[in-house]
Amino acid sequence: MRDLLGFLAGRVELEAKGNQIEQFINLLHRNHIPARRLRAGDEGFLYFTLPKRSFKRLRTPAFKTGTRVKILKKRGLFMAVRPFRKRYGFAVGAILFLGMILYCSCFIWQVEVEGCEKSSALQIREDLAAFGIKAGSRRNIDVGKIENLYLIGNEKLSWIAINIRGTTAYIEVKEKDLTPKVEDLTIPTNIYAERDGVILSISDYRGTRMVEKGDTVRAGDLLVSGDWTDSYGVRRLSHCVAEITARTTREAEFLVPLTEQIRQKSGKKMDFYEIFLGKLKIPLYFNKKISYNDYNTIEEEKILRIGSFAFPIKVLKISIEEMEKKPVLRTQEQAYEEAKRQCAFYRKDRLAKVKVLDCKMQKTLQEDALHLQAEFICEENIGIEKEIEE
Repeated sequence: MRDLLGFLAGRVELEAKGNQIEQFINLLHRNHIPARRLRAGDEGFLYFTLPKRSFKRLRTPAFKTGTRVKILKKRGLFMAVRPFRKRYGFAVGAILFLGMILYCSCFIWQVEVEGCEKSSALQIREDLAAFGIKAGSRRNIDVGKIENLYLIGNEKLSWIAINIRGTTAYIEVKEKDLTPKVEDLTIPTNIYAERDGVILSISDYRGTRMVEKGDTVRAGDLLVSGDWTDSYGVRRLSHCVAEITARTTREAEFLVPLTEQIRQKSGKKMDFYEIFLGKLKIPLYFNKKISYNDYNTIEEEKILRIGSFAFPIKVLKISIEEMEKKPVLRTQEQAYEEAKRQCAFYRKDRLAKVKVLDCKMQKTLQEDALHLQAEFICEENIGIEKEIEE
């Protein structure tokens, strides 16, 4: 900030020479002359910078100490525009540019959303646009009222803060924690086995246990019953609550061909640029004809901004990358590594909620592919509730 203010006000770089340089520096500080970047040079020279407005105040310290002061360079805004002082078009353009900046500073030109994990930032921006928080809207809006109204109609967010800094609206949100599912304990249920397995442990809190530890069960077998008869011979129905852990076996197969056509980049690329001035689109191309049969489109957007001050000017880069199918030849080892990679992804994706105790793999080579059969030994809760039909 100090450098920016110094550039706007102007500064001079000076060279001082004399026999009483130390006394000259003391007089500068005593008279509150803001000398900056003091450094000693060869043969007793002193180099420093000074604001342009303080240069005339050097006369008294220089006269008292017999110091010769010489201007080396002048810097600042006025020195930068001095060569254009007779060019009135430049002055008019500068005034118009400053006027445009002042006018644009009255509006919001960019909306940024932070804190989204499960909610969509794009959806939040679209919802807030209906309340007036969007590019092109004025900055003098009641953000507190908008925050309250938005939270009333949104069940996914517990908190929202709208901060307008410069021409950018920063939206910070906090999502609600998932509400735990409340079971209706008045509905009578049984617990059945979801899949085959060997019972490792049973924790039954409500219901009659039908199996014991070490029993082998099949999918659909009754594990805990909520249909029972009391000591008076009266039939009772209750809601079962239990956790049945079993050792289960899951199988998966993966087939990796030794020869395969894979879609890859060919290396050819076309770039198109578009400039947006507010809602006005200016294409920087004459013909957007794409000669590729198969391609990917990548869009990259850059907004002109200085800190939190965003201008209503953005550049859109559209990249067209040609894609083609190329044959890929794999050795048996490469195919086996690819099959193991797919198996690891399957375990991470499909068995994320299951404790995998062991994994056995068996590979066989077929005509033009490698076949991998994986057997996962797991530990999981196999109980599933079903309502009792009277």
